[in-house]
Amino acid sequence: MLQRLARLWRRASVDLAVDSAAAASEPPATLQSETGARGVAVPEWCRRRREQAVLYSTPTSDRLAALRVRDARRVGATIAAAERVLRHEFDLLGSGPYVPVDPDRPGRAAAGGYVPIDWYLDPVRRLRFPRGVPHKKWNLFEMRPGNADIKYPWELGRCQHWATLGQAFLLANDDRFAVEIARELDDFVEANPTGIGVNWTCTMDVGLRAVSWAELVRESARLAASDGAFWNRAYTALFDHGVFIRSNLENTYEVTSNHFLSNLLGLQFLGAVFADLPHGAEWNAFARAAIEREMDVQVLSDGADYESSIPYHRLVAELFLAAARLADHQGAPMSAAYRARVRDMVAFLAAVARPDGLMPQVGDADDGRIHIFEGYASTSPQDGRHLFGPGGAMFDEPAWLTRGGEAGAWEAFWWGLESARSVRLQADQRPAEAGHYSARLFPQAGIAVARGVGDNYLLVTNGIVGTNGFGNHKHNDQLSFEYHRGGTPLIVDPGSYVYTSDADARNRYRGTASHNTLSIDGVEQNDMRPDWLFRLFDTSNAESVSFVDGADVVEYIGRHHGYERLPGPVLHTRTFRFLKSSGDLEIVDRLAGRGQHRVRWHFHLAPGVSAKRSGEGTIELSAGGRAWRLRLPSELDIAIGPAAYSPSYGVEVPCLAIDASGAVNVDLDGVDRVWEFSLAS
Repeated sequence: MLQRLARLWRRASVDLAVDSAAAASEPPATLQSETGARGVAVPEWCRRRREQAVLYSTPTSDRLAALRVRDARRVGATIAAAERVLRHEFDLLGSGPYVPVDPDRPGRAAAGGYVPIDWYLDPVRRLRFPRGVPHKKWNLFEMRPGNADIKYPWELGRCQHWATLGQAFLLANDDRFAVEIARELDDFVEANPTGIGVNWTCTMDVGLRAVSWAELVRESARLAASDGAFWNRAYTALFDHGVFIRSNLENTYEVTSNHFLSNLLGLQFLGAVFADLPHGAEWNAFARAAIEREMDVQVLSDGADYESSIPYHRLVAELFLAAARLADHQGAPMSAAYRARVRDMVAFLAAVARPDGLMPQVGDADDGRIHIFEGYASTSPQDGRHLFGPGGAMFDEPAWLTRGGEAGAWEAFWWGLESARSVRLQADQRPAEAGHYSARLFPQAGIAVARGVGDNYLLVTNGIVGTNGFGNHKHNDQLSFEYHRGGTPLIVDPGSYVYTSDADARNRYRGTASHNTLSIDGVEQNDMRPDWLFRLFDTSNAESVSFVDGADVVEYIGRHHGYERLPGPVLHTRTFRFLKSSGDLEIVDRLAGRGQHRVRWHFHLAPGVSAKRSGEGTIELSAGGRAWRLRLPSELDIAIGPAAYSPSYGVEVPCLAIDASGAVNVDLDGVDRVWEFSLAS
């Protein structure tokens, strides 16, 4: 089992005709060889490069002064977060605060007080990954200590906290933050030589680190203006990232995904940094062309990412948006068709966002980001509104800018997309569509969403197994739903929790019983093999039968065929009726087939929602001083019990779940079996 998981983990996506064998036979390029071929010494090239703003996140002094006045609270919070980073205090993926001190390199602590970081630590289990392993020999499930989670060193190794340091350096005019960037770069290179160690085993993370380094190395200019040796080391390390990424693209499996896209974005950023050198020019041209192609591969015609996950849609939308922003900054915009599809991606995120602004956790979630320009280690990873600022400014969408509020204006500023409209926004402004009815079906994604007056909200998911049937981030959530009343989450998707560190939890969270749907005989809707943690096999063939946005009611009817593979096959059809004026919800389940079956309905309540029996077939739900009634068929056995909700990777909080079950004979003279449920005030 472990060997099969290891093989799956190493694979990535579809070959774009990269001749890796030929590339491997050539000596790797170096910054010295590239600059030497142009007759320029590395120190002179570095001096010229650091004087140029080749990326989009370097604001002018006038804009910085205005920001300090306009948003003093966020300025202060950013500087405070940077102070924690100076102390090497991190809080990643549910770890809680920790300080990773490298036990193998204590000697450098005396040099200016800098204590080397442990880039190999799983802080939750206090286990360290082995050092010195070449990336091509790495096997996660054979080499990791215990059940250590590789995502912790990877997350820290993306160096996305450098954005906070760079912001604090600019906002506070304090060299300590720039010094920290320089010291961490040297620290990382010393502990993680190119291609050696766990921080080189996933090219996605190398690509995201390349974005962080490309943006923030320049912020160290003031501290190291006279230290030519540092600049040689810094730009050499950046160049080595580009050579590594180009030779280790994650495009050699059946499908491409957010991994390959992260590779390409890293190359595009490095291509901008090294644009005047042959390899840099090739990286930029290759990345741009491949990113354009991946838009057609990875984004459905309705604007949704094809990986069957809303949190991963946020990540992929940010990747595509960043590529478009950099292309604009370079004066060579991406195609009109590409930009239109990016706009559709942001529109999708706006359409499905919950009334509280968070993302419904459809599919996997691992908190992945590109730029973290606000609230490093403190903002809810479920909050995707950060994209509405740059997205709204880039596409001139006032409703998105308003939805983003002051946080969106802050985000747009650091994307170099500040507009007069975004500057004026206030945090308490509501989206332009708030208080209005809206309903939409995304047919390719298999997601329907309806909003009623007073922040009532319904989202239904019934999508096919995504990533061209690979299902790497898909859950068994056919005909599942999220439901909110008056802005209060009542019934929610429990999330994902963890990946490889706990296979049982991984499979439990992505299984049918962890979603607000119907299970029959304990069988999964889509075949799910417990040792294939990133694979689902499409056996449900989900369909959206109809979607009607009527005068008073939004009605969605869907079905799936996952239970037709039972010895007594069953077709499950579910109807949702969302009443616009009241927000009440009616659900009708219809089973057609034959045989005796054990049927279970699952309702996962949001944290803070209590439940108690209130008469035959009625459960009273309460939260925030308000109460609602969930009515179920009286012939079912009803149980209320403890459950768990994961708001972000590595985090579990307690909640309640309701199960209703019964033994049924589906085949009654050819008449379908029907059950009705309702949620009302």
